[in-house]
Amino acid sequence: MRLGILNAIHPKESQVNWGGSPVDAYIRYFESAAGDTADAPFEYVGYQVAQGQLPDSPDACDAYVVTGSPKGVYDDDPWIAELAQFLRDCYATGKKLIGICFGHQILAEALGGHSQTSEKGWGLGQRTFQVNGKKPWMDGDDGSLDLYFAHQDQVTSLPPGAELLGGNDFCPIGFYAIGDQVMAIQGHPEFTPSIME
Repeated sequence: MRLGILNAIHPKESQVNWGGSPVDAYIRYFESAAGDTADAPFEYVGYQVAQGQLPDSPDACDAYVVTGSPKGVYDDDPWIAELAQFLRDCYATGKKLIGICFGHQILAEALGGHSQTSEKGWGLGQRTFQVNGKKPWMDGDDGSLDLYFAHQDQVTSLPPGAELLGGNDFCPIGFYAIGDQVMAIQGHPEFTPSIME
């Protein structure tokens, strides 16, 4: 499976030590999640969307992951509107889509929901959120999940057809899915302690 990693972080706007690039951090995460098995034999392709690089078409990859970003979905950078349209095109053609942080927010916005700056301020650090129910693709028990968070924007309304899968009092819409095609989460499963620091 060709997995396109849509990096929404411009190198000039990040002070994070990614241990390479944000794309490298995602590759390390997916490889660690697969473990020593061949359960997730991916070929990774990184696209620097914050620098104007998008795939030529949705068919360039089998699935896409949208990373976090210091930008908001409401910012007027041209690449944000272009990314939103690309995600709509991917959705229309049945591509699998995963959104992390900013990716979670732009998927909601692109597919008919809404994201905005939260009046609650920043969600920063390790946070616990409730997982509502269990899907066939989830491992582990029902209950809660701890992830690192770094955001001031939140999804405030879900896109049509989306199912709320988790959240907490600070971020009620923290995790959602649309069928088996879209999965989006506000937290950062790819963050290690050193990245968070």
